[in-house]
Amino acid sequence: MAKPPSPPSDSQPSPLLQVKPENLKIGMYVDLNCSWFRHPFSSKTFKITTEKELVTIRSLGLDSVLVDPALSDSEKEDSTEAPDGERTSSAQASSSSGSAAPPPTITRYQESLQQANAVYKQTLAQSKTVLHDIRTGSEAGLATAKEMVTQLTDLVMDDSTSSAMGSLLGAQDLDDINVLHAMNVTVLSMLVGRQFDLSHADIQTLGTAGLLHDIGDQQLPLHLRTRKGTLTAEDQIAFQRHVDYSLGMLAKFPGLPSGVTNIIGQHHERIDGSGYPSHLKGDALSLLSRILMVVDEYDRLVNAPDIRQNLTPTEALSRLYLTGKTTFSEEVVVALIQMLSVYPPGTVVELNDKSLGLVVSINLQARMRPLVILYDPTVDQDNPNIANLSQATHLSIVRSVLRNELSPDVSSYLNLARWTGYFLNSSMATLQEKQATKG
Repeated sequence: MAKPPSPPSDSQPSPLLQVKPENLKIGMYVDLNCSWFRHPFSSKTFKITTEKELVTIRSLGLDSVLVDPALSDSEKEDSTEAPDGERTSSAQASSSSGSAAPPPTITRYQESLQQANAVYKQTLAQSKTVLHDIRTGSEAGLATAKEMVTQLTDLVMDDSTSSAMGSLLGAQDLDDINVLHAMNVTVLSMLVGRQFDLSHADIQTLGTAGLLHDIGDQQLPLHLRTRKGTLTAEDQIAFQRHVDYSLGMLAKFPGLPSGVTNIIGQHHERIDGSGYPSHLKGDALSLLSRILMVVDEYDRLVNAPDIRQNLTPTEALSRLYLTGKTTFSEEVVVALIQMLSVYPPGTVVELNDKSLGLVVSINLQARMRPLVILYDPTVDQDNPNIANLSQATHLSIVRSVLRNELSPDVSSYLNLARWTGYFLNSSMATLQEKQATKG
């Protein structure tokens, strides 16, 4: 059972220890430090609670694993047996008593995201101008784009900020749906790439391709750029030319890595050969291209040009998994689900204490236990209580809740009407605005 969260401080986190598998013990919080394809667990980071888990880890053939002392049980702690069989320390047990600290608020969570927030806000401010400059052939625009992606890559590759990156995406800061799509696809592709243990250079290449993948859209007629309404067969053929337009624009920049243009050229292909423009299939498609095509489709489903057609995050993941097995790489779809968890940000959930909440952030260390804004009409909507389920282990998610099951008061409090994307903005500015549909 994880230790209660400490208040924010300027101190550095405890260093991770490299431990040989044969020296692991129950109670240690481990990071297997390998691709999730190499292990059978739901996450590569977790606390060891059974001998069976020890045996499984030791059978993986790993030279060593990482252990986080701060999240591991202290050997000196007195422990008691919890009803579900988990060991819990007396200190932890007392934390659930009446003397427990008050629940954390979204404000405290915000404070932990300042580094990621500052960098992401900077990239948002630059993104529209950068994409415009690249379309006009500006070398300076491309240089700035590379700097933006480098900063984002550093955040994605850092364990302390990568979990926060998901909750930094949101439409509230952009009024251009095409730029929003580019930014969403950029960051989410990089996060999925992290699931495959890609190198820093590959993550950066993937992010650059994500940012530029639809750069040629502006050469399409307006009705094709907005894609509202039903497109005719002729319209579909005309729309497909945007890939060639993108590659034509980027050919003006000899300094752009070929890996970037290869990904962009393939992101509308499909593994069964049904895509375009070259009808490539299977192994002819690179892993990075397969990642971008899945993320591009996911964002299209949750950020449809017609907001009435938007799917919830869970609905979009379900569709990709159930209907996309022949057209998309199943391992990439699974990696997306793994990264976003069963309850991706934007999902309304019911907890085991009957309370309702809104998932607002992925938890890379425990994907089944995300960060949740709690519905509580006695608490100010501008600064709601949150439950970090990786710490509040007495709470668990029972089920996801459909939006039509919610009362107007709950919908208003959780601000569901502002779901224009699959993540909420970390500033939580939407919680401070009155909904036009409130009532």
